[in-house]
Amino acid sequence: MLTRKRFLGTLAASALTPAAFSQEHEPAPDGKTELFRLRIVNRRLGTISVSSDEGDTWHLVGRVTQPCTGASEGYIAAEYAPRGSVAAVAVHGLRIRVSGEDPQLHAPLVMGIAPLEFSGDKANYGYGGHRAGNVGMKTDIPAGTSIFRELAPLPGNMVYVESRTGRLLPLPDDFKPTGQGEALVILVRAPLKRIQELKIENKVAGAVTATFSGGESKVLTHVVKPVQGIGRFDGTSYTGVGQINTAHTGVITVSTAPVDTRLPEGEGKERRGGFQISPVWHNARTEEHDAPMMLLLGALDPDGKPAKRRRELEGTAPLFLEHVGLFGEGATVDCQIDGGEWEPLPTVLGVRLTAFTADGLNEVWKGSGKVRTCTQGVTAFRFRFAQPSPNNMRAVAVASSERYRQLRLAEARRNKTKFVGGTVTINPSLTDPSRVSFIRLSVDGKVKALKNFAPFQLNWDTTRLLDGEYFIEIEALDASGAVLASTPQRVYVLNAKPVPPTTGD
Repeated sequence: MLTRKRFLGTLAASALTPAAFSQEHEPAPDGKTELFRLRIVNRRLGTISVSSDEGDTWHLVGRVTQPCTGASEGYIAAEYAPRGSVAAVAVHGLRIRVSGEDPQLHAPLVMGIAPLEFSGDKANYGYGGHRAGNVGMKTDIPAGTSIFRELAPLPGNMVYVESRTGRLLPLPDDFKPTGQGEALVILVRAPLKRIQELKIENKVAGAVTATFSGGESKVLTHVVKPVQGIGRFDGTSYTGVGQINTAHTGVITVSTAPVDTRLPEGEGKERRGGFQISPVWHNARTEEHDAPMMLLLGALDPDGKPAKRRRELEGTAPLFLEHVGLFGEGATVDCQIDGGEWEPLPTVLGVRLTAFTADGLNEVWKGSGKVRTCTQGVTAFRFRFAQPSPNNMRAVAVASSERYRQLRLAEARRNKTKFVGGTVTINPSLTDPSRVSFIRLSVDGKVKALKNFAPFQLNWDTTRLLDGEYFIEIEALDASGAVLASTPQRVYVLNAKPVPPTTGD
């Protein structure tokens, strides 16, 4: 955990400056509360951190392995998200809409943030979702954890860029990530009056009823087409049965697959499975139009039949903005079979187009050796949402940070990271000392030591830092301040215990 004074870095000269913005962000009394905020430094090995006290203290939960250097054309539903906001959250990636309206684009420009398993171009064979490609940001955070689960933002949360003085400023209309160290901050704010429970009757004209904190219940919309089966949806093998896999401004995906990370998705036996909930108008614009694994929602005519398709629920609260997400303990999704008691969703993998019908579910049970039969199939779904507070999220942030610290410690002990402790003496190797005027040490982007005379030796006191991994850079500069040479390095500070032996420089 680092204090704000210790943590806030400066933007690189080529990054965005306060002059690019018109005014500082001012939170409004809009019936929302800040649960936590995420800070991502867009550079190689930039820090990914979370704060649950409005930026006073930060917890390191990951690092950027490849920075984002641009934006790419996204997917259709991104147009329902406000510009400069989180357009999608999933256990296998986050998407931020960065462009405004452009009639020449099929879809808005988005920047993607990917977990470890979905960071390579060839990772997860058969992946069918939006790929950010070479301009996407890649991280060392495993799928289904941290910012891709319990610390994920909500669709519609606004994204800001941090100025040189630490102010949070809206993304400009022409924002383009540079990968030079700009710090992006996502304020994870949720309505005080949030959905606690959602029930969906799985039949034509079935009611979609939400119960909010405080006890009020309300019919939000109706079912236009019930879901009959399941399909292979990306990331569901990292999600868990009865858990939300994806939430964005046009889709909610629910997993029917247990967590199985032994191989990348698409390799070996099929381990994916799930179904989607979507507004009927949005679904009509996609390749999955009316597919059996889609549960479609929309308005009804006065006679109780589905109304003419039109944009209605897309990008609106509470179903497709600001309420449904992955954060905290997420949501538990269960079901009714033949109108009976609520029970866990059945585990179903692959493409089973009739898995939720009576015949299909009986076949699923028979295949798993379960002695049971039904006559109607799955008749309703229930979502029960966690209701985290800032105090809850503080504990989540600490736990996530500690998990990451342990992962990096294990990596360091495999002799891939140098251990340091106490006061570290740095003697840089200089190929042309006559040109060197300064030596500078930066730790996670912040200058910690500077020397402008020979001998160019620096001392770094690590005893004031919490044990953990840090990214250091030792730079040689000429009289004009130009960098002549740079030596970037990951190190692991360990002062609480004797420093274990390591190899290499």
